[in-house]
Amino acid sequence: MHADPDGVLPARSTAADPAAVATATRFVARWARSDLPTAQWRADVRLYAVPGYADLLDTVDPANVPATRITAPGRIVTATQERAEVDVGTDAGVLRVVCVRDGQRWLVATVGMPEVTRR
Repeated sequence: MHADPDGVLPARSTAADPAAVATATRFVARWARSDLPTAQWRADVRLYAVPGYADLLDTVDPANVPATRITAPGRIVTATQERAEVDVGTDAGVLRVVCVRDGQRWLVATVGMPEVTRR
């Protein structure tokens, strides 16, 4: 296994909580709204992010976000009871959204483009 961007690998894959997919999809829907004023964009994405990632998102200029819409529903890649990787299709490509459980809800810890394995 290779280390992932947030440095946490799932111990084993389990049945995915649909709420993780819903959180990832809601986050991406808001993240892909580069047409919003910066303050509104940041407030919208912060609602779905862990505090540290929310702080990092505060440094993003939404005009630089390449996606403008979701093109495919969220799909679980791997999941444990505490962590889920969800791929969400956008018009800029597939985003890998890492969600972590925070009590009874899921929050986004990182977002990036999944690595493509070449043969």
